Amino acid sequence: MLKVDFAELLKSLRERGSELDDIEVKDAAGGTPTRLWQSLSALANRPGGGTLILGLSPDLFQPTGVKQLDALQRDIGNVCAEMEPPLRPAFDTFQVERGKRVLVVSVPECPRQQKPCLYRPKGLPTGAFIRVGDSDRGMTDYEVQSYLAARGQPEEDIQPSPRVGLDSIDDERVEKFFSTLRERRPHAKHLSQSAEALSHTYKILVANGSGAAPSLAGLLMFGMYPQAEMPNVCITVVRYSGTIKEGSRDGAQIIDNQKIEGTIPEMLEGALEVIRRNMQRRTLKTGLMSEEIMEYPELAIREILVNAVGHRDYGPGALGSQVQVKMFSDGLVVQSPGGLFGPVTEETLGEAGVQASRNVHLMRLLEEIGLAESRGSGIRTVSAQLAKAHLPPPEFEDGRTYFRATFSNESLLDDTTVVWLNQFASFPLNDGQRLALALLRKHQTIRNLDYTRLNQCDSRTATADLAGLRELGLINQLGSRRWAVYELSPAFIEITLPPRMAEWKARHRLAFGFIQKHGTVNIKQIVAGCNLSLPYARLIVRELLKMEAIVGTEKNRNSPKQSYRVWKPEKPKA
Repeated sequence: MLKVDFAELLKSLRERGSELDDIEVKDAAGGTPTRLWQSLSALANRPGGGTLILGLSPDLFQPTGVKQLDALQRDIGNVCAEMEPPLRPAFDTFQVERGKRVLVVSVPECPRQQKPCLYRPKGLPTGAFIRVGDSDRGMTDYEVQSYLAARGQPEEDIQPSPRVGLDSIDDERVEKFFSTLRERRPHAKHLSQSAEALSHTYKILVANGSGAAPSLAGLLMFGMYPQAEMPNVCITVVRYSGTIKEGSRDGAQIIDNQKIEGTIPEMLEGALEVIRRNMQRRTLKTGLMSEEIMEYPELAIREILVNAVGHRDYGPGALGSQVQVKMFSDGLVVQSPGGLFGPVTEETLGEAGVQASRNVHLMRLLEEIGLAESRGSGIRTVSAQLAKAHLPPPEFEDGRTYFRATFSNESLLDDTTVVWLNQFASFPLNDGQRLALALLRKHQTIRNLDYTRLNQCDSRTATADLAGLRELGLINQLGSRRWAVYELSPAFIEITLPPRMAEWKARHRLAFGFIQKHGTVNIKQIVAGCNLSLPYARLIVRELLKMEAIVGTEKNRNSPKQSYRVWKPEKPKA
């Protein structure tokens, strides 16, 4: 790692006030930290690997230093040798404030064919860890099995279904499928085969001992009733009254709850019908005409559902899980069993040339009937449809045992946002930059990846446009390069002012905005997050308390547990 890269990384950690999913920090002032193998395993199993920094405090990222550097490197090397497969990290040392030395260990990603990386003395699953957010967690049996299965090309979709016979396949559907293929490809010689031969060619039927049996893909696409064999391979659609943040916790009011069964084409149409029924609609008048606008673009929802059923895990450990659609007042969530497969990551999802399919033969059948897009273009279609509707790009989460896509129904260009954007009318902005500002107004931060999905552009265009917004003083950049995150400049953040704010000053806005953004914070977090000295931060906090802009969480203002949150008026008693 170059010195400039480490300086930027350290700055990013301090600005964010937390570790990153690919960065782990440990205090090594007392010697070699214990259980280093957990961190090494988790980082090696992460897409792209990660970085272990020793010699910083994990809370404020201040230098604590490394005393016996040679001994520490030797200890780490010994642990790496006991990993399976053995790790070959790169070591770098840097001198930071007060002459303290820091050791940076760059942990490479373990090859997919050898995952999960584990600590050999502990074995599986105890010795295998995974990175979740900014912490390490031991792998479950299912996660271990999913890594082992991903070492090659999974074939669950063409496994025979031994408990059902050939009569479980609807011959009329199969014949109609082949007739459509023959019409579309009149010169394809292989399509002149009999229906039975073609059923084996397209893996609708597969060998089973001395005979044949429906494959899982064949049953899901052409079966009479696939749920007789796989009861939980279905789609559930639930409409809740609350918001996504409130979630589907116990006690949340359920407005609609449907379980959709049948073949994959039938499930997709059934799920879409329930979603349509629960979608909000608004009427847009254009002169003498009017147009009905749906809450979400139907094509985007369809593509996500196709991905959910087509790329989900059909292994033994996941057959008990359903594809879940949860609708809330402010958004929609689609979750499928199994995480991303192969080289595809959250960052590269939808990127041209980066694609992989867990269920190759099932996806081929979906493509042949026109339900799935080939060449991995489905995610790009989703982002394009949302952008066309002025909705934020989807948020994707790969949880290894699940994949989740979240849609927001909050228009980026509602009336209040358009009024807010008018203050930038004199700035030389393009449409993409205006949309990015609208997104920042509602979602606080944006990354280069978010900009590319929002505006359907490449990374270089996003970098140039974001740099232009920064040069105009409209946004601030936290971190740099791959750690860069952008947020609105404090002058443009809309703040609900509490009472008695006559003495509101820039320093108050800075600290108050930080507290408002993070909810409840202590004085150390304010120091790190606002880049202030401790005495100055305490002065600002006293002033904000006096103005009733914030309140303390503890009655004793000198309590070591004291934290601060934004003042809110008490609700009147009934």
